Amino acid sequence: MVIVAGGMGLVPLRPVVNHVLKHRKRFGRVALLYGARTPRDILFKKEVEKWRGKFDMQVLVTVDQSDASWHGNVGVVTTLLSNAEFDAARTSGIVCGPEVMMRFAVRELENRGISDDRVFLSMERNMQCAIGFCGHCQFGPRFVCVDGPVFRFDRIRNFFNVREA
Repeated sequence: MVIVAGGMGLVPLRPVVNHVLKHRKRFGRVALLYGARTPRDILFKKEVEKWRGKFDMQVLVTVDQSDASWHGNVGVVTTLLSNAEFDAARTSGIVCGPEVMMRFAVRELENRGISDDRVFLSMERNMQCAIGFCGHCQFGPRFVCVDGPVFRFDRIRNFFNVREA
């Protein structure tokens, strides 16, 4: 499993990481790739350090802009995919973050050989009413709050790259 989180995208993916760790024997190789704007913006720092320290999961962290305190990776989170260790034929990916990051992450996962029926996107970013009434989360023919918020990429591919008018 490859978990790609950008910024606040780690919040909805944190339970996924905790589930994987709780049921570690059910999963093969696991990679968590997390990116934040700055070192100060890294969420759940102590948990991320703890996850990294378990040594049974690859945890890679990057920031867009470093400061004097940062000695890790610098760049967008999708650049970490080249360092992620996984067997594409047996790997699923789950992605959450800003829309532009998710677009590039999906492209990189596909470039690494993960089929689009094994890539899942958490799309809750536009939800407001949570009952399909307001229309803010309409995504093609679907409503994120009613039909999601997690979608398999092969089911939304046709309208994922369509920009709002």
